[in-house]
Amino acid sequence: MFYEELKKRRESLGITLDQISNKTKVNKTILEAFEAGDFSKLPLTYVRLFLRAYAQELNTDPEQIIKSFEEYTAKLEEPLKPETTEKENSFLSPKNNSVVNGKKKRSIAAITAVIVIVIFLISVLKQVLIEEEKKNQAPLPVSIEELPVPVEDTDTTATEQELVAPETQNELLSLIMTTQDTCWARVITDESDTTEANYLPNIRREWKARDKFDVRVGRPSKVVLYLNNKELRTVGNRGIPTRFIITKDGIVRSTLLRR
Repeated sequence: MFYEELKKRRESLGITLDQISNKTKVNKTILEAFEAGDFSKLPLTYVRLFLRAYAQELNTDPEQIIKSFEEYTAKLEEPLKPETTEKENSFLSPKNNSVVNGKKKRSIAAITAVIVIVIFLISVLKQVLIEEEKKNQAPLPVSIEELPVPVEDTDTTATEQELVAPETQNELLSLIMTTQDTCWARVITDESDTTEANYLPNIRREWKARDKFDVRVGRPSKVVLYLNNKELRTVGNRGIPTRFIITKDGIVRSTLLRR
């Protein structure tokens, strides 16, 4: 089911429900119900709205998720034919019905008002965060500047990893990236396999390649790269996207990507 795929997608990115709840302001209980396929806690209009926000945080097409949700609920809908006996109908006098209906209408109106207020606050908060992000990003002129090849560490003290014999040519290269803050990254392995995503803080990802990695990072100062479990000395300015070409010899080329 589509909600199971959403859960797998979230877990593969290393994102918790608490992180999504904090960013979207959608209650964690509702998110847990979504991943369990229970969409009965809210009216359909708000389910669609919250599903759209959830899908956007996972970099998934919101329209496709909404379409899958509508197909799923369509299969569950069946005409209801309530049957009441004459004895039961005798207790449902017009006066009692009006009292019950009045209480239901007031409860629904109160719940709807609360939900509308929450949605409004979420939209305002997201707009404020977007504006703050724009202020923190310095304008980048349009140019491409080649950076010099990083200088190897001149420390003569040998570490255990440096004493290990180099890998043979037939073995795959391993590239590991850990994040210290939210960061966009794109990794191309051997010019074919491409991975592109926005990573949250404290995420660890690994890629394998035969010959080289083409890595593009939006905030180089917020990531640490390891080649075959050895930390690489990266080159890049804070806030300026940078491209790294990595082979078995380490980072062989660094390029600032100015927009």
